[in-house]
Amino acid sequence: MSSKDGLTLGDLYRGLREQFASAGVPEPEVSARRIAAEASGTSAAEVALAPQMPMTVRMVAHADAMATRRVAGEPLQYVLGSWGFRKLDLAVDSRALIPRPETEVVAGTAIDWLNATAGRRQCARLNVADLGTGCGAIALSIAHEVPDSRVFATDSSADALALAAANLAGLGSAANRVSLHQGNWLDALTDVHDRSDGVSVAGSRPARGAGAEPLCGPGAAVEPLRGRLDLVVSNPPYVADGEVLAPDVDDWEPHEALYAGPDGLSALRAIIRDARGWLAPGGLLVLELGATQAPAATAMAIARGYEDVRIERDLAGADRVLVASRPHAEPDELELIAAVEWLLKGGFVVAPTDTLCGVMARYADTEAVARVCEAKERPRTEPMPILVSGLEQADELVELSPAARALAQQHWPGGLTLVAKRRDGPDPLHGRETLGVRAPALGWLRWLIDDVGPVTGTSANRHGAETPVNAQTAAESLATCAAAVIAGVANGGTASTVVDVTGIEPIILREGAVPRAEIVGDST
Repeated sequence: MSSKDGLTLGDLYRGLREQFASAGVPEPEVSARRIAAEASGTSAAEVALAPQMPMTVRMVAHADAMATRRVAGEPLQYVLGSWGFRKLDLAVDSRALIPRPETEVVAGTAIDWLNATAGRRQCARLNVADLGTGCGAIALSIAHEVPDSRVFATDSSADALALAAANLAGLGSAANRVSLHQGNWLDALTDVHDRSDGVSVAGSRPARGAGAEPLCGPGAAVEPLRGRLDLVVSNPPYVADGEVLAPDVDDWEPHEALYAGPDGLSALRAIIRDARGWLAPGGLLVLELGATQAPAATAMAIARGYEDVRIERDLAGADRVLVASRPHAEPDELELIAAVEWLLKGGFVVAPTDTLCGVMARYADTEAVARVCEAKERPRTEPMPILVSGLEQADELVELSPAARALAQQHWPGGLTLVAKRRDGPDPLHGRETLGVRAPALGWLRWLIDDVGPVTGTSANRHGAETPVNAQTAAESLATCAAAVIAGVANGGTASTVVDVTGIEPIILREGAVPRAEIVGDST
């Protein structure tokens, strides 16, 4: 389009619309209206309301330059150089992904939860990590809309962080509650410590001992950020390598922010795995997903020991947002870490499980399982149930029919033990070709199993004796010493329902926590 005397805003818009339509630009009216508004210094609404506004030569030249870029396929958002996200107008360019409506749903989910949580707490400040922040859309929206938030935004790309910094500079006073950190996901925060006065400290030594002030208390005590995040939120890459994207996405937006391995789940898998240890008890994980990834992401979160796992839909009705919580009440993390280390070294561990105190050893370590038999004074020929973190681990051990999988999906984690055919032939210790597997209800136990692999799930008692309810007492009652004890008292309750799923129809071997009617109903 060339300038000429008497050209109006309406003329400019119509000329751009015709140019874009003939060039095959998607939604030519939208691009024409937004570019006309940007070139004339008006709003998109004023393009329709003030069509007689005269255009200057500079305005038309600006419009021509933007139109050339749009016809070449460059996304409209990059052409304009800015884009609205919730209540903010953000600078955008090819250094980071374009903020999209589905990500507004992610941010809104996080913001609503944070504001509700702040209203219930006496301690006002909430620590938030935004992973893979890109242009800063989620992080800055949280800081802007949640006055009690403190946001740590990470990204592996220095270019993306530079763009986020530019947007942060325009945020106003809320910018004082946002810090930017370069690195891979939560690893970027490893050397960041938190102070009770709201200042992040890079590379500081964490305060230890009784003199450390609590987060809500007076002073400026320095504490590690790990285990103190109230919320972890991210719009990570979730496109499978090789998946064909629209040219205006694939040719212009940064691939490292789009693609995530052969199945598109590598980033989600890493974040779900690591975020649980960084969240405070009761903290929330909020992740954007691909439209078909909800089942896989849900299974990963459950196996990692999160609770209240749910999926939220975006404005188009697609399953888009994973929401999951770290359980409130859990054993001491140092005890859990010690237990993992001992299990990996071949020791057995006593802990309070779903209903009673149990003895755990890695099922893959036959010698460790044999030591459990010795500690219980139990014949090696008697099989022990095996605890798994979820279906993925169960599939590595046993063969599950579609009906058996449906039972597991409905009742795991919880009180259902499935007896199925063992994949690798007879068990090396008890010699049978079947194995009983169960995913426990306790989140911390699934977390431990997710780290070490399937473990024995037998009661912590000598053969034929009652099981003490206290883990330490149970450990002392065994014939040999446990490598570690996770302190606590078992809650008691109904034992699991045991179901043989080796045949066409399930057979209930022991009635328990799952009612018979639910087993029979699932098999029809």
